[in-house]
Amino acid sequence: MPRIPDTPQRRELEQQRRVREIVFGVQDGILTTMGIVTFFGVAAGGRATVLAAGIVALIAGALSMAVGEYQGGKSEREVVRASIEMEKREMAENPKDEFAELVAYCKLKGFSADEAHTIVSRLAKNPEIYLYEMMRDEFGIDPRVAESSAVWPALAMGLSYAAGSLVPIAPYVLPGIAPATAVISSLALALAGLFGIGIYAGSISARNRWLRGLEIAFFGSIVFAVSFMAGHFIPLLFHQKPAGF
Repeated sequence: MPRIPDTPQRRELEQQRRVREIVFGVQDGILTTMGIVTFFGVAAGGRATVLAAGIVALIAGALSMAVGEYQGGKSEREVVRASIEMEKREMAENPKDEFAELVAYCKLKGFSADEAHTIVSRLAKNPEIYLYEMMRDEFGIDPRVAESSAVWPALAMGLSYAAGSLVPIAPYVLPGIAPATAVISSLALALAGLFGIGIYAGSISARNRWLRGLEIAFFGSIVFAVSFMAGHFIPLLFHQKPAGF
């Protein structure tokens, strides 16, 4: 029976695209939490204060990322479903116009008028494939997007963010560590984590993985520098001396 084609390559690409939630979640968790703990590490210096700020950033960030990903994915699927329903109505109410529209799309691809008419006539005998081709040509989307899971991307985003947040917090867990040592150790771990995420992201996207790792680590350095300066100068605005350095 005629069916919508599905290939191992498409499934592999779909799996690689799902990695986006994990890579983005870990990266954002490291960057955001590093910025927060660096600020409090320089401004306050107290281990308990920095840990409290880091844990709050971890919990709030993970929940926010998970909810945001869930709601964003849900909205995307609702838009796709609405487009599918609209197209179904148009195909039912104006079958000749929709037929002619798909013939026009086929002609744009280089088929002759007779070839395009033959192709669309054959497609029209299989409503599911007919709708699939119309959605792909008219809207540029795969209707199967509407059937994708809403829970997995949200969980992946939230958990990966939490995992990334633990990296810059780790040095502050050690008792008796000096504030300056904790800040530098947090930076070192964060940059190592970002570099590793960059290498992984580059390996699955056929980019130079070392350059990708250095790119993400570079942005991490910028976040650290801005947070460090903020932690040093903002307390001075309130006539307080930074405690960390």
